Amino acid sequence: MQPWIMVMAWCLNVLVLSLGLAIFEILFEKENGWASATNPRRAGRELFRGSIIAAVCEKPYLTAYHLFVFLLIIPLVLGSELLLLQEAVGMGHPALSNWFVHPGGYLVMQVGGVTFIPFLFLAAAWFCILVVEDLLWFLLNWHYPKSMEDLLAGKIWWHTRWLTLGSIKLPRFYLTISLVAVFFLTASLMPIWLISALSPR
Repeated sequence: MQPWIMVMAWCLNVLVLSLGLAIFEILFEKENGWASATNPRRAGRELFRGSIIAAVCEKPYLTAYHLFVFLLIIPLVLGSELLLLQEAVGMGHPALSNWFVHPGGYLVMQVGGVTFIPFLFLAAAWFCILVVEDLLWFLLNWHYPKSMEDLLAGKIWWHTRWLTLGSIKLPRFYLTISLVAVFFLTASLMPIWLISALSPR
């Protein structure tokens, strides 16, 4: 298998997971993005308002719902996919077989001749899902017909930092998080540095 096939599979996986989550959020939130109309004592509970965490996320605050979904559910789904793949294919790199009790350790894996670092591979998927799911929420939201128009006009209150490209505005985190995802994906597919550092001499 060529690395580009692995990247295409990664893109398809990100798209499918993002699409499923976007549709769920449209059904859950309707036109009220950022869980703003949900119970403020439960899923809509505001957390970290005005904090450095909210500033780094480029949001006014985070919600209990978003923390639950993006810090628990999505990592569990991605980790489960990794475990299923490991069981189905039986992976592991020979240079690391002594590193773990289980000989197919999860530090470096191989699928169809492509060696990769699963943690970085999944981190790249997680970062990309943040952007793709958000964009799909606007593109597909049948409860909020002007959502894409409002997004491109910079009129979405839960995005706090914007990039202006002519008359179009986009949340800045679309670019920054996409760059982080590309960095992690590239690093995950170039594990030569890790293999050489950990190989017995």
